Amino acid sequence: MNSRIFLCFAAMAGLMLGAQSALAASQAVREMAGIIVHLEHYPSSDEKGKLKSIADNMASTAQERVLARAIMNLKHKAADEDKDKLKQVMNDAAAPAEVRDLAGIILNMSHMPSAADKSKLEQMMK
Repeated sequence: MNSRIFLCFAAMAGLMLGAQSALAASQAVREMAGIIVHLEHYPSSDEKGKLKSIADNMASTAQERVLARAIMNLKHKAADEDKDKLKQVMNDAAAPAEVRDLAGIILNMSHMPSAADKSKLEQMMK
């Protein structure tokens, strides 16, 4: 009997932690989308601070950390050292669609996001 109660509590705790993890990932994506949607050429020092927080946060997914670092390194376009990593994220079927889309937007950006990309980013921010 006690073991059943323990298993029920353990299962509920696991579900709650999973939900928090998903919310944290969505928050990181929303924040990065918000930075890119208004980006002109490169992120500001304040935006770089927010991106560094995402990149250094072990609660962020590996893909989110790659995206945050790539955005920090943007200077008119994606840095050469980030391009292969962005392509890997884009092609990772296990990554959420928004993460894959964000990787593609960063990879293909030139100075600022296109009008079509801005529309995608605005959807991500919701």
